[in-house]
This record gives sequence, C-alpha cells and structure tokens, in this order.
Amino acid sequence: MLEVDQKSSQDLIKDAQSHLRTTLHVPASLKAWGSKKGLPLFLANGFEYRQTELFGHTILLVVPKSEDAKNPTGLSKQLGAIQRHFEGILVLVLDHLSAYQRSRLIEESAAFIVPGNQLFIPQLAMDLREHFRRRRDFSEDQLSPASQALFLRHLNLRDVENARPSDLAEILRYSAMSIGRAFEELEASELAHVEARGRSKHIQFSEAPRELFEAAALRLRSPVKVEHWFRAPSLPKGFYGSPLPEYLPIGGESALSERSTMSRPRILRFAAGPKDWKRIQSGEFGKEVEQEEEPNFAIDVWWYDPDIVSGTHEVDALSLYLQFRDNPDERLEAAAEQLLEEFAW
Repeated sequence: MLEVDQKSSQDLIKDAQSHLRTTLHVPASLKAWGSKKGLPLFLANGFEYRQTELFGHTILLVVPKSEDAKNPTGLSKQLGAIQRHFEGILVLVLDHLSAYQRSRLIEESAAFIVPGNQLFIPQLAMDLREHFRRRRDFSEDQLSPASQALFLRHLNLRDVENARPSDLAEILRYSAMSIGRAFEELEASELAHVEARGRSKHIQFSEAPRELFEAAALRLRSPVKVEHWFRAPSLPKGFYGSPLPEYLPIGGESALSERSTMSRPRILRFAAGPKDWKRIQSGEFGKEVEQEEEPNFAIDVWWYDPDIVSGTHEVDALSLYLQFRDNPDERLEAAAEQLLEEFAW
C-alpha cells in the first residue's frame, strides 16, 4: 500500500507549492479546480486538488486523502479517470515513497512530488531544459498576446511602470509566470528594461510612449483573433430587454464609427476577450450563422480582454488602430490613422 503520512492533504499542498517555488524558481500560484464537481463522488471526495501553471503548462496537483490511498497500480488507474476530466498534466503529491513505490509510479509514467525530496514530471522534462537554455528565444515577427496587452496597457494608462509580475497578474488576467515571460520578451525586443531588485523583477520603459509605439509597430498584431456572426433570438411579447450582449464593449467598425466621421455600419459589432467568449458560446444571445445568412450582430474575439488594456468598458484606440491599419477599405484605414493622430501621447 502507498504510505501516506499523517500530514493533512492541505499541508501537503502547501509543501508541494513551496517545493516547486524553491526547486524551479516559479511562482506556482495555486487555485481551486473548478471541474472537480464533474467527477464521480469517489474521486471528488477521495482527493484534494489544486491547479497551477508551470512553464506554460496547466498542472493539477492531486493529493490522496489518507483513508483512500491505494497501491501504485490502483492509484494510477484513478489518476487515469481524473485525467479524462482535465486537459493538462496531473501531478501526484505524497509525503514519502518507498523505493518500490517510486519505481512503480515511474513505470506508469505517473508524475509525482514528494515535497523536500523528489520531483518527477516526465511530461515537462524537455520543456524545463528549453526554459532555462532558450529563455530569450522569442518570435521576431509578433509579440505574444500577453506582451502586447502589457505593452498597450502601459501606453494607455501608464500604470505598469516599475511593477512586478505578481503586481500585474490580477489586472492583466495572466499568471505571474506568463507576465514574467512578457517582461523578458519586451526586454529582448528592446522595448523595456527589466531590473532585478533582490528576488523581484521590475519592468521599466525608458522611451516616450509615441517612440515606443513606433519602435514596436511592426511586431504588434491586430487584437482580433477571429470574428463570428449571430442571429439574435426573438424577444417574447412584453419583454423590454435586449437580445444583444450589451455588457460587451462596442468593437470593430461600430467602435470606429463612434470615433470618426464614418457612418455606423448596418450590423452592430462587439468585442470580446477570452473572459467573455465562453459565455457567448452558450447560445444565450442567439444562433451563430455565416456572414451571408443575415446576422443581427457580430463579435470580434480578441487575443486579450479589451478592458485590461483600456481600463474602461470601451476598446482602446491603439488596439482599434491595429485592427484596421492595413485594411483594404481605404475608409477604414483612414479612420484608423485619424485615431492615431488624435491619441493623447
């Protein structure tokens, strides 16, 4: 049988987090796993779960509760059942292992942590080597969405100067690790400087906003990842609400028309980031259709949430400019240029 110590599963979770931070030098911020409710009861109640991120991979720490601990083979089967509900990497957390138990888990390719002693995550072996050997090997074509969101937030709001990754995780809705990588990417692109102060990293921008934007222009992408069209549902008689997702900011040509001399487009367009796109897919606001099927409204799905860059319920002018700067329609391109000329540098 697997020997699970008298330590509580909560204590083991904390010890595992500390071990990851000390061994891999990563934040390893933990959060509850929302999909636990979808598990069979014997799995939901038999384990403690915490989700984190390591080098771009989603990790689920799994701690068996002492009364439910099984032999390595049986436990491996239970992990397999859990894996069907989780797309990332499962990592078993145990207080200690015998040589036999460790050997069996390794044979099963089951990732595990024994806090303060052992760390075995075969799925990350190559990525860990790459992380330390090629940490500055970034794309020369475009900034990553996280880097662009951080960069544009600085140009729009000027509130990220001297911040640490942990300071920005909540407002940017990226993990501190992803923001740390964005720091490195912006520094490698010569758009920022990262200063180490003790164990903390702080980002600094030495150039004026307009000069920074011009220097980055070729590496900045359109914020729009994909566009979708919808036919709004019919409203019941006496209902005075709206079938449109009005909690979203106006986007695309609709937003451009409000800030220029362009006439408003026939189809209203909204902007949605990752935070809101899942809700839209639920069908609450109607059926998705092709552009040729008389849609009532359109949604531009952005790489990042629009409000984290603008700080408001509106799309920001710089992202809107990036969406239309190379548009074949000269009216849209001219309106985008007007946005840039009027931006408060």
